[in-house]
Amino acid sequence: MSETFEILYFFNTPYNSLVEIKRRNFDFETDLSKVYFWILYEKKTHRIYPLQFISMKDDLLGQERVFKQGSFFFNEQEGTFLNSSDKAKMVLKRMPASAVTKLLKIRIDEFLMMIDKQAEKQLEKLL
Repeated sequence: MSETFEILYFFNTPYNSLVEIKRRNFDFETDLSKVYFWILYEKKTHRIYPLQFISMKDDLLGQERVFKQGSFFFNEQEGTFLNSSDKAKMVLKRMPASAVTKLLKIRIDEFLMMIDKQAEKQLEKLL
């Protein structure tokens, strides 16, 4: 549906979704933090929470992503997010990217537009 991003990973619970996206049309961007985003979506409030990426690891048992907000361990079937502030654990089922709802795609598009506007304002201040 969206021309602005591609869903790389999608994990879901009845209350939250966790997705990794890759922005399209950023092929020449050298700062990968402007291209790839991990986003926690709270379904009840429709809020987007970008996770601040720190590191990643891949091994035979699965993959791990470490964020300022916590750690996410996942495999082909599910993922477990451990919140760094209160050690709360959230288990999410891995889903195909085609299962992402239209509303979540809209919220991600809005999030990316907000980031672009913030970048434009910062650039204007420098000029």
